Amino acid sequence: MIEKIKEYITSDKDLTGSMVSFLLKPENLERLKNNKGLVKQLTKIKALPSSVKLYIRNLAGVTDKITEDFFSKSELAEIKKRVAEAKANKSMGYTPLSGLTRAHTDNIIGYSHKGSKEKLSLKGAFTDPQINIDMTLGQASFSTDKDGNVTVKDIHNFAGVEGSGYKGKSLKKRTFEQAVPHPYEEGSLMDTLLGSADIGRSFKVEESDKQFLKRAKKALEAGEIDASKYARIVAGMQEGEGIPIELNIGKITQEDKLEANPNFAEYIAYDTENVGIPNLIKNQARKYLK
Repeated sequence: MIEKIKEYITSDKDLTGSMVSFLLKPENLERLKNNKGLVKQLTKIKALPSSVKLYIRNLAGVTDKITEDFFSKSELAEIKKRVAEAKANKSMGYTPLSGLTRAHTDNIIGYSHKGSKEKLSLKGAFTDPQINIDMTLGQASFSTDKDGNVTVKDIHNFAGVEGSGYKGKSLKKRTFEQAVPHPYEEGSLMDTLLGSADIGRSFKVEESDKQFLKRAKKALEAGEIDASKYARIVAGMQEGEGIPIELNIGKITQEDKLEANPNFAEYIAYDTENVGIPNLIKNQARKYLK
């Protein structure tokens, strides 16, 4: 089966979402877990979305550091755009961050604003660079060296197993109430003396990984969730140390900031702070007004 997967991936057929759906079938995910060599080969294919490749690496326990050569040009462009938006915010006197993030600190890029409206999905990973990078980085930090070169860092890992934010049925681990087992034989002296103390007592039991995975598989087969959410659940169950990501994305120019952040373009074009911005710079900014 592994050879079949490899042949399918490396054939002349178009790399489509249906092909990745095949790769992410439960039986194939199980086979990938113990095939680090094959996984490394598969995840060198740049036509595959970075988010899908990182899920597969996580499943197989391949934790080699990810650098910029792992990403396609369009994926790096989307990451650079987020950094440029954050730097534009700093130029306007705001916190240098972009997107949706829990960490409202300096030099953070978060989920795209689109991510608050559209669910994460396998189709989105293929067709929308923003959704793909949301599924790849989520939240990452960046720094700038003395020469102006930017480095983006992240640890690709998962918090929990349910895969929140993904398209499809909400799927979380269930919790059950279980009665406290009575330790004494019914009718015995101790049962008579102490039994009443345990009446009505119970404790909560969380659904096991095996039970939850069985439900997730049924939901996948019924079309209630897609392959990317199933893969996310499987990966979350065997969370390890995480995969380090370190990308050198080069310098961020004034043009990058104007293109990435419409508010910055307006800020410069109309000199909203009345600081006396030269006309040449204002005219340049007007080209980027939406």
